[in-house]
Amino acid sequence: MPVVPFIGHIPYFDAPHWVAIVSAPLVPILLWLVLKSQEEDLWKDRVAYILAGLLFFHEIAYRVFHYSTCESTTEFFHHSLPINICPLALFAGMIALCRRSQLAYEIAYFWGFAATLNSILTPDITWAFPSFGFFGYFVSHCGVIWSILYATLVLKMRPEWKSIWRAFGALNVAVIILAAINIALGGANYAFLLEAPEADTPFFFAPWPWYIPVLGVLSVGMFALAYLPFHFMDQWKGKNSAEEFAE
Repeated sequence: MPVVPFIGHIPYFDAPHWVAIVSAPLVPILLWLVLKSQEEDLWKDRVAYILAGLLFFHEIAYRVFHYSTCESTTEFFHHSLPINICPLALFAGMIALCRRSQLAYEIAYFWGFAATLNSILTPDITWAFPSFGFFGYFVSHCGVIWSILYATLVLKMRPEWKSIWRAFGALNVAVIILAAINIALGGANYAFLLEAPEADTPFFFAPWPWYIPVLGVLSVGMFALAYLPFHFMDQWKGKNSAEEFAE
C-alpha cells in the first residue's frame, strides 16, 4: 500500500474517519455476539490471545513504518517510541486480554476512554487515507477500545470505584517517567508534556504548562464518567435483587 503524505492534519469526520470511529465499538461487539453462545471459556480465551497477538505485531509494524519515515534514529527516539499514553494503554489492554490482569484492565479501560477515545475523535496525524500511516494510527488506537470492550463484554472483567484511583495513580507515575525520558532525550514531547498537540482537541485549551494540571483534574472527571455505566448497572441489579427478596 503506497504511503500518501498529507500536508497538515487529516480532515475530521470525513468518510474514512467515520469508518474508523464506528469500528472502535463495532469489532468487539461483533466478537461478543459470535462468542456469547459459547459456554466454555476456551474459545473466548483463544480469541483474546489472537486479538492481543494481532495488536502486538501490528504495533511492531507500525513502529517500523514510523522509523522508515524518520530522517534519523534520533528523530525516531524523539517522536515515535511507543511510550505515549495511548500505546501504553494498548500494551495494558494486551496484558489484560492474555493474563486477565485487573490492574492492566483498569489502566487500559480508564486511559482508553479518557485519552485514546479523544485521539480517535481528533487524530493528531498527517498521513491521509489510504496510507499505511492512516490505517496504522487508527488500528493502534482503536485496538485499545477493542481490547477493553472485549475484556468487558466477553471476559466479563469490570472496574470498581477504587479502580479510578489506581488508574489515576498509574497515570501520574507514567507522566513522571515520561517527563524524565523527555528531559533525558532532549527535544522529545511524550505525553505532550512540553507542547500541546497540533490537533484541534478540546482538552488542551489552557496554555503550557497550565494545561498539564488541568488535564490531571479532567482525567479524574473522565475516569468517573467512564465508571458511571457500572455504577448504574450495580444500582439496577441491587434494586432488582431487593424486589425479588421482598417477593
